Amino acid sequence: MRTCSLSKTVKAVEQTFLAYKADLMHQPDQSNNFIYLFFALTTMLFASTVIVEFPGTVGEDLFSVVTTLMLIISLKSINTEMTWKRSVYLLAATFIALAILSRIFKSDLYGLLLLGVLLVFFAGSFWSAAKQVLFVGDIDRNKIIGSLTLYLLLGLTWATIYLILIAFDHNAFSGIEHGNWQQMFASASYYSFVTLTTLGYGDILPENHIAEFFAYMEAIVGVFYMAIIVSSLISLRLAAIQREQRGD
Repeated sequence: MRTCSLSKTVKAVEQTFLAYKADLMHQPDQSNNFIYLFFALTTMLFASTVIVEFPGTVGEDLFSVVTTLMLIISLKSINTEMTWKRSVYLLAATFIALAILSRIFKSDLYGLLLLGVLLVFFAGSFWSAAKQVLFVGDIDRNKIIGSLTLYLLLGLTWATIYLILIAFDHNAFSGIEHGNWQQMFASASYYSFVTLTTLGYGDILPENHIAEFFAYMEAIVGVFYMAIIVSSLISLRLAAIQREQRGD
């Protein structure tokens, strides 16, 4: 009896040790938590509409701070791809350095480089998030928020492209008053999301062929994205139903 009890104790200790070892080796969260990135992007968009009310360069500086915080907060959403996470750290550091240099030297070149950093971040974040949101896993709250986050990233990617076009040609769009990129960000984002949703109010218009190209390409991508996301959610739901029927 005593030997049997000792054997059970040893077995229990062994199972506990194996479970503890598995916990150490197991990553607690194998998917990105998109709520942080969604919140950061939404805050950035709202801040872009508010900074125009501040006098002088105060609004520009505040928006640069908000954008930097957006980059840092977004790191909370990245759990799976360490290469991209390190890249975001580098992008955030580069953005801060360029923002400081732009305030010291007052050169349009730094503004263009800042937009380049944002373009890489938005496009890279979209690619990283899309690999987890589309046609992978089960439908849950995080996946729904991820779908919304992807839509925001699409609009912001094109908004940044429009700002880069304006940096090279100040008359690329009618209806957007030229200024620093921080001052134009709200208008560029407004036009981008209006185009992405194919609303097309007409208060802002492309004025050269390159701008027209990016405008209609965004409209195409917007329609295509909606078709992809709907088919993805339906596919995931059907797969879940099939698993339930099989008793998995």
